[in-house]
Amino acid sequence: MTDATRTTVLDLVADPGLPTELAHRLVRDLPAALEEHDDARWEVRLADEPIVLDERGALPALDIGVRVRERDGADAVVLLTDLPRRSGADPVVADGGTGHRVGLVSLPALGAINQYRRCRDTVVRLVTGHLVPPDRAGAEGSGAPDAGHAGPLTRIDSGTRAGTDGDHRDQDRDRGRGGADGDAARRGAADDSDAGSGGVEDDIDVRLALTGLRGRVRLLAGMVRANRPWRLVPSLSPAIAAAAAGAAFGIFYSNIWELATALGTARQVTVMLIALVGMTAWLILDNRLWESRRHRSLREEMLLSNLSTVITVACGVLVMFALLFVLALVAAVLVIPPDYLASTLMRESGPDDWIMIAWLSTSMGTVAGALGSGFADDGAVRQAAYSRREQERRARLDRADDGDRGRDTPA
Repeated sequence: MTDATRTTVLDLVADPGLPTELAHRLVRDLPAALEEHDDARWEVRLADEPIVLDERGALPALDIGVRVRERDGADAVVLLTDLPRRSGADPVVADGGTGHRVGLVSLPALGAINQYRRCRDTVVRLVTGHLVPPDRAGAEGSGAPDAGHAGPLTRIDSGTRAGTDGDHRDQDRDRGRGGADGDAARRGAADDSDAGSGGVEDDIDVRLALTGLRGRVRLLAGMVRANRPWRLVPSLSPAIAAAAAGAAFGIFYSNIWELATALGTARQVTVMLIALVGMTAWLILDNRLWESRRHRSLREEMLLSNLSTVITVACGVLVMFALLFVLALVAAVLVIPPDYLASTLMRESGPDDWIMIAWLSTSMGTVAGALGSGFADDGAVRQAAYSRREQERRARLDRADDGDRGRDTPA
């Protein structure tokens, strides 16, 4: 049988939500993309396999992938997750075990925009460059596939912190013949440098990352997108009701008109920022969204998670502010007659006066909304602020922390 007639099977396993949505598109588009880098015929399938996190909220990718590959007879398996993975401080875009032919792509590390095409190109690079044996994909001597929309990914090894993707192919084969001593050395290095939701798996020998500040910024943007902050607004109906009442007070109270038009732009911006920061902080603290862990190994992950939470909630509050401002402006134009406004201000009124009144009224309403958010359901807010997998990760970490506290408590 020639390479042209041989069929190579790739199974995809995806987290619920956005990863599953992308996986359905990849099943359709990946065969053609893979065949551009390989003479074989490709078949891509979506495997029906639940992804279960361990007690620390980590994803045992190799265990899941090997189980799927052996059960379904696939040549390689790639998992798609919306959990971030790190190697030390570097955000990992993709990693895997070449011996098991199992890989994983972390969607947050792909950033917030152009995510599907980046995901597709990353899967192609991971599979054709690392996971499928050379005699099936002709990988020897062909070089790594083009990065495409995935960007200039860097190869990170256990022993050497960073290196280019192509420079370590021979090192991979040498390590594969290194025996138990090499395995022990890799485990020691992994334990020191690997942390985070991705966890540590001894047989992972490929890590592709977008290193440096650009990688961290893209990871943070991807985590915020995975949280989907726009879903936060509907869950805050009590806060929105209180904010609307506060804004209505400003529109109907003539003293607020005089104050709003006298404040000036700089003071209006200051008042707005105070209101936005206050409501963001209140939502995070009142709904216990701030993450605190006992384990030092999770410290950097905790910082990144909390930063993504702040940005997620702030984006949701900003969307609420914008919607409330539009409603307040329409209400101000409809309710306040120009002549009456002019007589109150003792000068000729203009469009900017209605804008300033709506602006201050919205800021006032946002402060009232922070108080009203205390009546929102905690579970609904958490469900809106985090992806389903992030909720599961936090719940498992909470249980692990509770167990540690119980063991530390003297009898």
